[in-house]
Amino acid sequence: MPVRSETPGKLKQELFGFQIFFITLSCVIGSGIFTNNGTALAISGSMGLMLAALVMGVVVCAVNECIAELTQQFPVYNSIVEYVRTFVDDDLGWAIGLLYWYAYAATFSSQSAMAATILEYWGLPQAWRALICYALIPFILFLLNLTGVFWYGVVETVGGCLKLIMVVAISIYLYAIAGRVPSASFQHEQGFRQNIDAACYAIPLTAYAFQGVELYAMTAFEARDGHALRWPSRWTVYIVVLLYIMCTLGEILNVSYTDPNLPPLNDGTLNDSGTCRPKAGVSDSMVVIAALNTNNHHVAGFINGCLFLSVVSAANTSLYVASRTLFGIAKSVPRDYWATRQLAILSKETRVPVVALLVTLLAFAWVPFLQLSCSRTLTHIRSVISTSSSTAIMIVWASICVAFLRYYYWLKKYDAYLLQSGRPEFARGSPEYAPRGSLFVLQPLQAWIGLIGCIAIFAFSSATWWDGHATVTEVAMAYGAHIGLVIVFLGLKLCRRQREWFKRTPDAGKLLLALNDLRVRKIDRWESTKSKRLQRVFRRNGDSSPAVQEEIPMNGHGHMNGYIHTNGHPGGLRDGAVPVARNRPGSMESSSELSD
Repeated sequence: MPVRSETPGKLKQELFGFQIFFITLSCVIGSGIFTNNGTALAISGSMGLMLAALVMGVVVCAVNECIAELTQQFPVYNSIVEYVRTFVDDDLGWAIGLLYWYAYAATFSSQSAMAATILEYWGLPQAWRALICYALIPFILFLLNLTGVFWYGVVETVGGCLKLIMVVAISIYLYAIAGRVPSASFQHEQGFRQNIDAACYAIPLTAYAFQGVELYAMTAFEARDGHALRWPSRWTVYIVVLLYIMCTLGEILNVSYTDPNLPPLNDGTLNDSGTCRPKAGVSDSMVVIAALNTNNHHVAGFINGCLFLSVVSAANTSLYVASRTLFGIAKSVPRDYWATRQLAILSKETRVPVVALLVTLLAFAWVPFLQLSCSRTLTHIRSVISTSSSTAIMIVWASICVAFLRYYYWLKKYDAYLLQSGRPEFARGSPEYAPRGSLFVLQPLQAWIGLIGCIAIFAFSSATWWDGHATVTEVAMAYGAHIGLVIVFLGLKLCRRQREWFKRTPDAGKLLLALNDLRVRKIDRWESTKSKRLQRVFRRNGDSSPAVQEEIPMNGHGHMNGYIHTNGHPGGLRDGAVPVARNRPGSMESSSELSD
């Protein structure tokens, strides 16, 4: 008989693997692939854009291999934070968590502003655009998230599927209408003095379009079990990169870098007097521009409508991710603080973090309204928030690469000890090591490529002032998120009086305890067939009781995962058994609260 326990502080775990795949896809496919590409093309030419897309494809795949392996091995709640805390530093983990929340909370507001910009194509008055995109849509998305993860998952599964079809169809359309191919060359336009400078800045512009490929790791809060994360973690990024390059090539074949409708570079130094000009019948999106250049106005209008729905769907997922991240942080810190107690509150019926959702909704709700003013200062503030929220994701990726590198080298150092201790599931060379990927054998090369690539993006973000003086706005756009991270990190170190800046390489025993601590909090639960899994989801969706019965995960011998046995004996604690570390020294959380 399975051991059951009351778990009133948990979210409902109802997302299947295919839903997680489409949710991740829905987040990645917003407006970046169509708008950011246009800016990159305008400043660096077709070859600059294509080079940037290929470079980012390699970097994103490398970063994903690190996240995917950790996610498959340790599918735990609040995973982005936990990996950094376990393998790098506690305080840095909390700082990365806050930065991750900021990235998606601010992105939610930026996507609301982008939706209003897309509506300008039909000449809708500014007041109506503000009402629809700054008030009505956020409120509807808030209500949708309140209904619970079941209905959110249904909506975003449909949305992600439609987005996949949309990108493939748009790419085919672009190839079909391609006529005279624009010249393929590197360029340096809009203030850049050299081709290399423009090409370097095109890389971070295209990087921001990949924001969200790591999202599957955060769905562990509501993933059905650990297996639900495996397929999305292995294949989503490759499908995203394929779609991105396929669509980018189609855009290059139809739009010249000299096209006057391409979105200009907003680096905080250009004259922004034209930002409030009417744009009826004009679009910043390259696919709409391509359709208009062939006088296919009906097709252009249809594509513009698809882009509007795509941005709204991406905003919905951004709200979901940010609210779960904030809930995970609040759930993991002591209950001594009023704010954390409130943020950890769940709805009794839908098990949704209501307060965290509301705080996320309102935190940057004022940002889109800055678009109503033609003030250059307000425009710069909005640009800083929009850009820094994207650069924040690059910091998160770099931190995960560092966490994976430490994890990899620690396992390599103690490989023999882990095997001798009867824990082959922690030895990467063992057949019992569960994580697998198409490029598994290339580690740690991929982790180094991902880390170096993220560092290069940090450096290239300053390319706009390589030949001149930097303004405050330029620095804030490029490195505002980095400065914020350092401030939070130092503040935590001072407040908690931590002497060590980063964790030292542990001895074998401490490493095993750390790995056990992650392992015991895996979200695995099992049903014999997929149909039974689906039946249980619907059964739980109809259960409105505040306390939901959950099965405690069992070890390989059919006993409760309270202790990890190193001598192979089931039952009680015997010689050689290793008790699971429920509270780590210096930690701000109790593992038992997050375990099954």
